[in-house]
Amino acid sequence: MVYLAKKNGGLIHHTDLQAMMDLDGIKMPDTTVTDQEWDAHGGTAHIDASGKIVLGEPKDVVTKRQEKERLETEEAALQRELDSKDYKVIKASEVGDVLAEKDPDLHQRRDWCRNRINEIRARLAELDAEAAAA
Repeated sequence: MVYLAKKNGGLIHHTDLQAMMDLDGIKMPDTTVTDQEWDAHGGTAHIDASGKIVLGEPKDVVTKRQEKERLETEEAALQRELDSKDYKVIKASEVGDVLAEKDPDLHQRRDWCRNRINEIRARLAELDAEAAAA
């Protein structure tokens, strides 16, 4: 069993009633859930706007985490692409080729990748700041 209780505007959880009493001074939990229910919701719970204890993360937290994961995946893909294009530029310069003649869009695509990576990093910094403030 997992015992959930509100305390000082926050939510605490324990797997032992005596520990809840000893550590937090709470004799009776506000609600209890099975270990399976707790695990099924990622071992998280929150207090919603109405003051009710709800299993799982708040939807806005989930949405922001999903956005962060998507942006991190996009950033990694763009960085791989940029690295491969940088490699082409370096190799071409070693043999004296002029890539602008062979691949006129290469430099434009590299600039676009760099700009998009910078945009992603700025948004990730915003998401981290919002999470830290919450």
